[in-house]
Amino acid sequence: MAEELQATQAAQQTVPEQPQQPVQIPEVAKPVSKFGQQKEVEIKRADGGVDKYLLQYPGIRKAMEIIDNSTMPNGQLARSIFADQLLEHVVVQPANLSLDDFDEREGINQLVDAADEFLGELWK
Repeated sequence: MAEELQATQAAQQTVPEQPQQPVQIPEVAKPVSKFGQQKEVEIKRADGGVDKYLLQYPGIRKAMEIIDNSTMPNGQLARSIFADQLLEHVVVQPANLSLDDFDEREGINQLVDAADEFLGELWK
């Protein structure tokens, strides 16, 4: 037992004490919130005019709910439900648009495609 104690003391004496260096933690940039980001899109009409729409990102939860609510049991996307959801939660100007408004307006397919692409850009 005395031999073990001497060996331990000898080992401790041969290792010089080194001062501990503070641990450097790299700074990480705070992520920028995507919620509320906006984009203006222009849809050209047949008469040469342009309709402008303002899209706004509703957040990841709502974006996922839009997809979930628009998906049929067979896994296909119900385009009419998808369009209604986008008009309600993503297209903020003009406000309160519905799919029925496009009986007198042009460009519903282009608007739905633009809103879908907008969500896809932010949903990464």
